[in-house]
This record gives sequence, C-alpha cells and structure tokens, in this order.
Amino acid sequence: MAYIGYFPITAGFRAVRFRQKTITKKTETASGRVIRATNAVTKWTGTLSFPPVAYDDFLAIQAFVARCQGALNEFDLIMPEISTHNPHTDQLTYVSADASAGSTSVSITSDQINKSNLLKAGDVIRFPNHSKVYMVTEDVETDGAGAGTIQFTPGLVTAVNYDSAGETIIVKDVPFRMILSNDIQEYGYRNDGYVEYEIDVEEVI
Repeated sequence: MAYIGYFPITAGFRAVRFRQKTITKKTETASGRVIRATNAVTKWTGTLSFPPVAYDDFLAIQAFVARCQGALNEFDLIMPEISTHNPHTDQLTYVSADASAGSTSVSITSDQINKSNLLKAGDVIRFPNHSKVYMVTEDVETDGAGAGTIQFTPGLVTAVNYDSAGETIIVKDVPFRMILSNDIQEYGYRNDGYVEYEIDVEEVI
C-alpha cells in the first residue's frame, strides 16, 4: 500500500454525506444496567457525488481511482464545506506544548491575538506530522499573547510535540487521509458524453 497524492476534485462535488464512525461496545447486565465502552478511534467516512462530468474531463478521475486499486492505496481529500469552513485563511496556529497520545486538548499559540472565534466547535484540524483529522469540540479563544487551548475529539492517536521550528496546525483546506470503501467502482456513462460517479471513502489511520 502507498500514499498516492490528492484526489482530483476540479470537477467539484454535487453533494457530500459526511459520517462519524465510532465503535461502542454495550453490555447489559442482569439488572438492566448497560455498560458502554469504546476501544476504537473515531473515524470519518463519507459519500461524495460528482455532478455529470464530460468524458474527457472525467478521465483523470478514473485514472486516479484505478491507481487506488480499491482500498489498497490511500490519498488526501479536501471535503467540500467540511475541510474549508474555517474563515481565517491567513491564520497561523502552532502547537506550544507537548501533548501525549490520548489527549483531547492541545495548547497553542496563534498570530491572531484576543480572538474570540479562532476556531469554532465543529471545525476540523490536522496537526503537524499527523494524517488523522480531529474535530474541535469547543470554540477556541486566544489571549493578548495569542495563547489558547484547542479541545477536540477523538483523543490523539499519537503524541503531538512542540516544535521550535513552528510547524503550523492545518485549519483551512484540511485534508482527510482516505481510502476507497469499496473494491468495485461503478461509472455511469451516459449517451450524451457525460459520466456520473459517486465514491464512498473512509479515513485511514
């Protein structure tokens, strides 16, 4: 398996169904009490529908899908609206302290000072050296020095370390590391020269 780059989305998408997948184990005792636990990491999945695409324009998409070889090879995908929601396109935000695997908060420093909506609950982010995408669970504010804390879910799959070189947290055009969910891909070739196509994807960690 290999990473093969960014999924081509120049044709855009007509619709996106975005899903959160969390595996929860439930056990009911004789008294009726339900014990709940999870030992799996939340993953993001989705179904993305292209508008009808002219045959010549669709060839690049079809070729990329062929390179995926079903679920074998992984790619980065910018999810419409979800990846691009954060309006602060010029925002630079850095990790300011180490955080261990399993943590659900990270201390940060931003070039945006006294900002009440640096990030909003529901925004997605990706940390330096991570392919996992996390969702912000509380609005993020910064003080007069640009310091703040990001609360997010799920817990870190691996540690985030402070880097004096200042690698930025991705908060805009956040790429999801995905694989195709299905080994069989179906293309709808129409007799007017257009192709209809829909993909099911799931995050890979």
